[in-house]
Amino acid sequence: MRMRNWFVFQSVGACLAIAAFWTISTAAPPPQPSVVTFSAWEHRFNGPEQLPAGQTTVRLRNRGKEPHQLQFLKLEEGRTPADLAAALKSDSRIIPSWAKHMGGPNGVDAGQASEATLYLDPGSYVIICGIPGKNHQSHASLGMQKALRVLDTKSAPPEFKGNFHMAMFEYEFVVVQPLRKGRHSFYVINRGHQIHQASIIRLHPDASVDDVLTALDQDNPSRLPGTLIGGMSGLEPGRDGTFTAELTPGRYTIMCLFSNPHISESHAAKGMVLNFTIE
Repeated sequence: MRMRNWFVFQSVGACLAIAAFWTISTAAPPPQPSVVTFSAWEHRFNGPEQLPAGQTTVRLRNRGKEPHQLQFLKLEEGRTPADLAAALKSDSRIIPSWAKHMGGPNGVDAGQASEATLYLDPGSYVIICGIPGKNHQSHASLGMQKALRVLDTKSAPPEFKGNFHMAMFEYEFVVVQPLRKGRHSFYVINRGHQIHQASIIRLHPDASVDDVLTALDQDNPSRLPGTLIGGMSGLEPGRDGTFTAELTPGRYTIMCLFSNPHISESHAAKGMVLNFTIE
């Protein structure tokens, strides 16, 4: 009788152990960020028209001949992509307040790629390229806009990780860790009261920040005295995300190229610049 009870106990225990193992082994893995790729030409984007809500890694491939970026704009309820197109046609330098800056992979030169990870809330979006072109017109005003919908799907809260932490204020960048050679992920958060962005430029030999600002004032980013290698497009105050960048030996600058509303002077011209050298 004791042997029988022992056998029953052991059998039940074995079943429970198997059930526990099965539960653990078949449990869903932690959710991974969605990965989506957009291609940029003059002056259009190719890519999906719908995305799931949640943490999303966005890759931009510049297949054009000019520098391009990708900026996510979330439209307030009741606003349409046609409303945004009309507003940009009226004044391409000012994004209306009802179009919220949610980030995106920042500008890269022709033939290059840029990557950023964002948290996208459900809703109606338009992606644009805000880089200026000829005659003081942004690429967005020349038709570089694409409407898309972010679907209301069950999504985990954001969990951003990066090798370096960057905070944006008025008017400065703060990076605590010393920057070093290699491909790195930057966690960036806007702790200011205005929209900010981070553009990374690898400077040409003997070029200065003033040379970059002069080229931008002339609305001629294709003649920058340096190479655009990505960064984070505009973020509303309090928003965050990550971007990747390959740092090779040379001199660099990180700039915020936004301007205050109704003022042409950029944040970079007000001192929002971080210079560094990679050995």
